[in-house]
Amino acid sequence: MSQKVVEDGILFDIQIYKIEGTEGWSLEVVTTDGTSIVWDDLFTDDAAAFDEAVNTIRSEGALAFQNGGDNVVPFKH
Repeated sequence: MSQKVVEDGILFDIQIYKIEGTEGWSLEVVTTDGTSIVWDDLFTDDAAAFDEAVNTIRSEGALAFQNGGDNVVPFKH
């Protein structure tokens, strides 16, 4: 289910991983500027993770992800 999607003209790389030793699937969305957004919760299957990514991008707005918004914590160098 990992794939690239375009919403409001912005490209998102949706990455879904099955983490060894866990019961769920992990979700990460990467923006074109390299910002990585990782969900804390695991999902029951890859389709549920994908649906969450798309629904969140649409409900929060693509620009909120692209521009960082209030929910992005920058890494310190």
